[in-house]
Amino acid sequence: MDTRSWLRAAGFVTWVASGVPAALAISAGQVTGISAVAWIVAFAAFGIAFSLVCFWEPRTSWIERVLVLVQSLAGAVMVLISRDGLAGATFVVVAAQIIELMPARIATVWVGAQTADRERLAREELARAHAELQATQALLSENIRVAERLRISRDLHDTLGHHLTALSLQLEVASRLSSGAVMDRVNEAHAITKLLLSDVRDVVSRLRESSAFDLGAAIHTLARATVQPQVHVEVAEGLVVDDPLQAHAILRCVQEVITNAMRHAQARNLWITIDERPDVIVLTARDDGRGVDAVTWGNGLRGMRERFEELSGRVDFSSRPGAGFEVQAFVPK
Repeated sequence: MDTRSWLRAAGFVTWVASGVPAALAISAGQVTGISAVAWIVAFAAFGIAFSLVCFWEPRTSWIERVLVLVQSLAGAVMVLISRDGLAGATFVVVAAQIIELMPARIATVWVGAQTADRERLAREELARAHAELQATQALLSENIRVAERLRISRDLHDTLGHHLTALSLQLEVASRLSSGAVMDRVNEAHAITKLLLSDVRDVVSRLRESSAFDLGAAIHTLARATVQPQVHVEVAEGLVVDDPLQAHAILRCVQEVITNAMRHAQARNLWITIDERPDVIVLTARDDGRGVDAVTWGNGLRGMRERFEELSGRVDFSSRPGAGFEVQAFVPK
C-alpha cells in the first residue's frame, strides 16, 4: 500500500470520525429540523466529493478544484452546525488536497485562513467552558461553606448545648437544696448558665442561616463568555436564593439554554430573565432563532425538567417556526 493510498484511507477515516458526535446528537434529538437535514447533506456531499477526487479518473484540474471547494463548504457547514473540534478535522483533509492542486502561495493562504477560523472557534469554546467552570466553582465553594456551617452548628448544639442544659438542671436542683449565701451564688451561676445556653442557641441559629449565593454574578459570567448569540441578562434586584440546590438547578438550566441557543437555534439574541414573586422564583429564557414545529426531548431538556421537579417546580417549553424558542422554569421559594 503506497503513501497516497494511506492518505486516502486516513481521509476517509477522518470523514467518518468527524460525523460521529453530530450523528449521536441527531439520534438523541439534540439536533433537529433543518439543522439535522443540512448536516446530513453536508456530510454526504463531503464524502461524495472526496471519493470523486480519490477515484474518478480521468478528471480535469478545474473539476478537482470544484470538488475540493465542495468539501470546504460542506466541512464549514458541519462545523457551524455541530460546533465541535472533530468536525473541523475535515479541513485537514481538504488542506492536504489543496497543497497538490493550487500554487503554494494560495494554498498557504487557504490553510492559514482555516487555521485562524478553527482557533477562533476553539477560543470561543474555551471561554465558554472557562465561564461555566467559574460559575460552577463559585457554587461548589458556597455549598462547601454552607455544609461546614451546618456541621459546626450541629456540633455546638449536640455538645456544648447539651452540657449547658445538663448544668442548668443541676444548678436548679442545687438552688432548691441550698440556702443563704450559698443559694445566692448558685442562683448567680444558674443565671449565667442560662445566658450561655441562650447565646449558644443564637449562634447555632445564625450558623444555620445560609448566606445567599450570588446567582446573578454567576449568570453574567456565563453571558459575557458567549459570543453568538448575544446574551442579555436581567436579574431581579435584591434576588436572594438561599437554597444551594435551587441555585444549582437555575444555574444548570441557564447553562443548558445558552448551549442549545449556540448549537441549534441559529439565534442572534438570547434574553434571560430571573424574577422573584411572593412564593416562586421564575426563570424565563427566549431567543430569536429559527424555532421548531415540535419540541424534541433530548437529554438536556429532560435534565432541566428533572432538576426542577425534584425541587417541586416545573419547566415549560414553547416554540414556533420562525418565532424562536422559550423556556420558563418555576421553583418555589
